[in-house]
Amino acid sequence: MFDSLLRLAPMMESVQRFTWATHSKEIVTTALLSMVPTFEGRYALLVGNGMGMPAVSAYFLALIFSTIPMPFILWLLRPVLDWFYTWPIKPVRKFAHWVEQRSMQKGARVDKAGMLGLYLFVALPVPGTGVWTGSGIAALFKLNPRHSAVAIALGNATACLITTLIYYGISWIF
Repeated sequence: MFDSLLRLAPMMESVQRFTWATHSKEIVTTALLSMVPTFEGRYALLVGNGMGMPAVSAYFLALIFSTIPMPFILWLLRPVLDWFYTWPIKPVRKFAHWVEQRSMQKGARVDKAGMLGLYLFVALPVPGTGVWTGSGIAALFKLNPRHSAVAIALGNATACLITTLIYYGISWIF
């Protein structure tokens, strides 16, 4: 037990030395990349780690900033889609109808899977899954926003953790 704590000491010391004033470029880069769709936190933390940011700092920075778009998507996607129906431009209304019909066709499968399915979908660290897509799915299928937010946040934390563990597992091998 004491040995494992001794191994954590250098990592915690590197987190303490990592400050805003000396590493603002790494922090801003990781934070902004975390909010980009399909890139999100799980890949932004790899960039942060590659730039010399400590694992713990990169993980929490990427996790926090990749979660920021979630409430906006969850609570605004459905009203924006409904607003598209009021536009006098026919292609916009057709697009809104297409999106809604497509989500209704797939909606029965999502209801069965529920929040566990949403969590697993977001937690899988592959392109096309993540906070943006999970939030869009939850909004389009009219899932409970509060329950969806919890499932998406936990899935995001898991995806970032998996990516970090894979990155450090690979770097420890080489």
